[in-house]
Amino acid sequence: MKEPTKMEANLSKTKLKRKASSQRGSSRKRVKASFTSAESLPWKAVSKSVGSGLEEDDGILELEEVDDVEVIYENTDRGRVVKFNVLQTPDDESLGSDEEPAHDHHSPSEAIEANESHSPPLCTFDSAALLPDWHHFTLHPHILQVLHSRKFISPTPIQSKAIPPALSGRDVIGVAETGSGKTLAYGLPIIHHILSGPRSPTNQRELQALILAPTRELALQVSDHLNAFARVIDGGVKNEPEETDLTARELLSDKPGVSVRQHGYHVPLVSIAVLVGGMSVQRQRRVLDRSVDVIVATPGRLWDILEEDEALVNQIRRLRFLVLDEADRMIEAGHFEEMDKILRLTRRQSKRDEIKPESGDLSDAAGQPTRDSMQTFVFSATLSKELQRNLKKRSRHKSRTKGDHKPLSTIDDLLLRLDFRDPQPDIIDISPSDGAVSTLQLSRLECLSSDKDVYLYYFLLRYPGRSLVFLSAIDGIRRLLPLLELLNLKAFPLHSQLEQRQRLKNLDRFKLTPKAVLLATDIAARGLDIPAVDHVIHYQIPRSADVFVHRNGRTARAMQKGFSLLMCSPEERRVARSLLAKLGRREDDFPAISVETTLLDDLKARIHLARQIDLQQHKVKKQNHERHWLKDTAEAMDIELDPDFMSASEDESNPSRRQQKRTKTKTASLKAELRELLSKPLLVRGVSAKYITFGSRPIADDLVEGNVHETMLGLKRTDAGDDLVAARTKKPKVKKGKKEPEEWCGVRS
Repeated sequence: MKEPTKMEANLSKTKLKRKASSQRGSSRKRVKASFTSAESLPWKAVSKSVGSGLEEDDGILELEEVDDVEVIYENTDRGRVVKFNVLQTPDDESLGSDEEPAHDHHSPSEAIEANESHSPPLCTFDSAALLPDWHHFTLHPHILQVLHSRKFISPTPIQSKAIPPALSGRDVIGVAETGSGKTLAYGLPIIHHILSGPRSPTNQRELQALILAPTRELALQVSDHLNAFARVIDGGVKNEPEETDLTARELLSDKPGVSVRQHGYHVPLVSIAVLVGGMSVQRQRRVLDRSVDVIVATPGRLWDILEEDEALVNQIRRLRFLVLDEADRMIEAGHFEEMDKILRLTRRQSKRDEIKPESGDLSDAAGQPTRDSMQTFVFSATLSKELQRNLKKRSRHKSRTKGDHKPLSTIDDLLLRLDFRDPQPDIIDISPSDGAVSTLQLSRLECLSSDKDVYLYYFLLRYPGRSLVFLSAIDGIRRLLPLLELLNLKAFPLHSQLEQRQRLKNLDRFKLTPKAVLLATDIAARGLDIPAVDHVIHYQIPRSADVFVHRNGRTARAMQKGFSLLMCSPEERRVARSLLAKLGRREDDFPAISVETTLLDDLKARIHLARQIDLQQHKVKKQNHERHWLKDTAEAMDIELDPDFMSASEDESNPSRRQQKRTKTKTASLKAELRELLSKPLLVRGVSAKYITFGSRPIADDLVEGNVHETMLGLKRTDAGDDLVAARTKKPKVKKGKKEPEEWCGVRS
């Protein structure tokens, strides 16, 4: 028998491979789905590689792609129309065709079998041995697995008191200090209900929960925390990183029904959508079209989508859970109007309790009645005691007498519009009476308004770390930011006039930089869980006690140490006294922080140079803006300007070459002088610049021990809480009265 040659063997192997590949292709027959718009295509998120150079690009927040697309142009009566054909497998989870999907034509039994492949696995977890403190809650085994993987060994006090009534179907109003775990206090019962409930025979999910948050950053953070419990973990329990990334790249990749293979995750068990401003509304509508279990949203963006989505309106009427996170913040200007309209959709319609909606509102539309089993969770770090008493008594509008014309506060009116299905909501208040966490150290620094920049610069150099500086106005951030950058401090802004992508990027940079400064307005005061914030500095005193409490809540989270510094000028003394009175505190509760005044003169020289450089650069920017604004405006309006007019205006606004050269030379000399000052170490009075063993403050021993400050020679490396000066107790003045003459008792023998 003739043996096959090497070439014949290779040919036979090739035939076998081709045959096997053809069999695989026949088992996964591809179908063609038609789409009428590019927005409806099954886009998939693409992770940015480091080599692409797009990681630091400010203009790109996320990349998406779609494969196997055929573009077809058809000539119709209305003109040329574009259509898209996409080749997809029948079990493609991202089918979003305008026509009926291919897998919907299967039999009901096949659909159930296909859906069972995406159902949560029946995992077993010995919670009694591994998590004894969580065992009595009887949560879903998947939740217990994630808790164990994230090393949440025991629940926080608010979780221990809020989860049992929430699991039993009660309405809960929770008040707890910042960083106490309120998100999981209402999030775990919602996820437990979704995981424990029966699965739909189709891939369509039913909206179960709506979570409203006041700011975009808080909504993204809530979704990030809940998504950790919404995914199947491949290969058993997987540890999560302690510091989470709140950028939209990770968040928006959690498309409903998409099989996420990165990091070992499969199809999410609970689909969570985020609806916030500053991001593509078309993208968010595509996510909603694929059906979700939970929506985390800000009121403004949610109402914008509801005005054009009647199906979503009907789903909100049938909600199972309604959550208001940081409820007192959402009733302020700009939020209450949209949220009031959303809350009307969740109310039970009755003649006795009906609130007549405005004309044109979606709440007027006829829809299916709301479920009587809807649970309402209201959580905040600051909720007035009077409000809690009013809510407990259930003093609604209908119970008021005609002679009682006492006006309701805004938050009272808001909670009265919440249709609690529970006649007696469970109110849980474990917040401290003064609003401060036990691990937070409070201090004050009294200085002139003109010297605040110097003292702030001193504090940031003296106590390096991750510092969050709060200001009341955006103009203050724009003024401080270039100064700190010129002084070689890594500072990032965060305020409402920044685009959402830039706000998220600044937050990420601040979290990843150990010695950074975040200049923020009060939009960063609520709910943001930024890991390891060492200091919170109140550059400008807040006007309300609630804002002060929430600002301090960005540090000392999860029983970690934190430090808060209140910078007070003589003009702010009255505001400071009012703030302390509302908090129920005295000035002695805010000890002063010690300052090495001998270094302030050197720091003032640096800041003076930085201000001069910033002023010169600002002048150049202003001149360039004035030079080009007329031309740019004319081009935008398609207006042709007279060349004589343009040349005359340019001659007036353009500085001469000599002036430009003089300005550049002056700026360069100022920068060189500032660099020279920054290169020199700061010497405390008494430290010898030539000999480390001489002077009234020898630093030789501290150098050997490695305990010398990096930039301030003569000072030891300490924490801000170690340099507090105890307040002097004033002795009560004794009124000196005239002594009465003693009665004469005669001469004693």
